[in-house]
Amino acid sequence: MKVKFFPIILGLFIYFFSHHANGQEFFVKKKYRDWNVYSSASNNCFLASKAKRTASYFNSREVLGKNRQNSFIYLSKNKNNNNYSMTYFSDFPLKDNASGTMHIDERKMMRLKVISLSQQSNSKHALINGFMKEDINLLLGGNKLKIELQGVDGSILEDQFSLMGFTKSFNYLLSTCN
Repeated sequence: MKVKFFPIILGLFIYFFSHHANGQEFFVKKKYRDWNVYSSASNNCFLASKAKRTASYFNSREVLGKNRQNSFIYLSKNKNNNNYSMTYFSDFPLKDNASGTMHIDERKMMRLKVISLSQQSNSKHALINGFMKEDINLLLGGNKLKIELQGVDGSILEDQFSLMGFTKSFNYLLSTCN
């Protein structure tokens, strides 16, 4: 009987220990349409939005049946040098060292680069290179954001994000967060 419960107790111990040792815990501070402002106890904040539409294409044909529902984009402000960083998270593994594109209302195209966190696992993160204040202005006046990257299986992943609520969430981030 003890042998059956030991793995469960050990698993719970590891879960709670890793949860405590993880660092800051963020919670939703404000919601503005499609964008949320997340904050920690020390008032560090970032913005996040979930993709409104996710699709996968292989040889110019849409692949049906891929369970892709949890792609996110994050925006944070660097308080040290007063600039911004934007990161994309895919719910499907991305091709290592691949580059992709981000389109803001078809007015501006920016490059993304896949971030490898470790060599043995497929990454699901990409960083938008060279994000500047002018790009924030495009987001503030924009309607949609489209991201295209290559998946580990060779398919093209296309995610579309709405910019409804971005202006209010961004202004809230600037006024109340570190």
